[in-house]
Parts: sequence; structure tokens; C-alpha cells
Amino acid sequence: MIYLLGGPPRVGKSIISKTITVKHGVNVVSTDSLGAVLESVLDPEAEPGLFIVNRFNEMAAVDRIDLMVKNTTKRIDYQIQEGYAVWKAVKPFILRENDDDRDVAIEGVAVLPELVSQLVDVDYRAVFIGNQGNEHKKNIKKSAKENEHDWMRYASDEYIDAFATFVVQMSGYIEEEAHKYGYEYIEMDKRPFNDVMGEVLNSLLLGA
Repeated sequence: MIYLLGGPPRVGKSIISKTITVKHGVNVVSTDSLGAVLESVLDPEAEPGLFIVNRFNEMAAVDRIDLMVKNTTKRIDYQIQEGYAVWKAVKPFILRENDDDRDVAIEGVAVLPELVSQLVDVDYRAVFIGNQGNEHKKNIKKSAKENEHDWMRYASDEYIDAFATFVVQMSGYIEEEAHKYGYEYIEMDKRPFNDVMGEVLNSLLLGA
């Protein structure tokens, strides 16, 4: 069985995935890892979408903040373009694991409803999560503070607020797309994270 967990950045996909491995013994692969493989063998001219978020991250912080707040749709489009590029590695991996009848969970932003819907003759379950709450920036700040390796640990409050705006709006996009293609979307706003994690695990692993 292929288990797919999608959603925007910073909503807890990696944490949930670790629980899938620890408690259920299912190997987890991040689409970030598969994307990194592609980045090592392709160049920006051959696959521009693969590097579009990297180019965004190379912008001055003030410009990134401005774009995330004033043109959030464009920032979401960057993430989608990257997702489509990364899927060129994700899909063959899924097909191989399915053909070999292996259980594997795949998590990441590149797990997009439209792309998942194109899987044919694959035994899979897919769940999407997001957070559209106004208080999501507090969640991001808390997570960054608690993890010394978190890349947002030293980000300014202004940057985190802008990033939260992007995540909230992308969550709305993911919810709309999930419903469009008949997948479950789980909203995290104002819910204990453990409750959300339990619901995701129940839906993915038990098919409930």
C-alpha cells in the first residue's frame, strides 16, 4: 500500500510521518529528498520549476515578505510549479514500490491532489492536511523555538507572520483541490495536534 500525505509547508507532515514509522513500521520518504536527487542531476534551464522556490529563497528577506503578503497567490504558484517538477521523481518511485508490493508512506508539499489523482492501477490512500487559522503563526513560532535545527528559529516575527499568511492561503487551496478530486482534507485550526495526528493515521493506515 502507498500512503500519501500532502499539505503546505509547516503544518506537521514530517512529525506525523515519523509516527507512522515508529508506531507502524512503515518506511517514509519525503518528496524533498526525491526533489534533491533531481536537483543534483538537472540544471535550472532544463527544469526551471524545480528551482523556483530556491530562487525565491535567494531573494532579500524584505522582498520575500512583500511577495508572501501582497502576492500570496504567486508564492503558492511557485510551490505548485516545484511540486509538478518534483513529481517527475515521485511518481516513478510510487510505481516501483507499488509493483514490488511494498508499504511506503510519502509525504511532502509535492503530494498535490491533482497529481495524486493521475495515479492509475496503484493501491494507495491519500490524506491532505492544512491550517487556515489566524493563529497559525503562533504554531510556527512555537515549533521553531522548540527545534534548534529549525531553519525558521532565527527568523523575524515579520517574516514568520508573512510565511504564515502564505501557509494559511495555500491550505485553502489544498482543501479546495482535495475536495475537487475526492480526497480527505483535515483542518488543523484550533485542534490539539495529537488529535489531528490520530485522525490522519486512522484515515491513512486504517482506511477509516
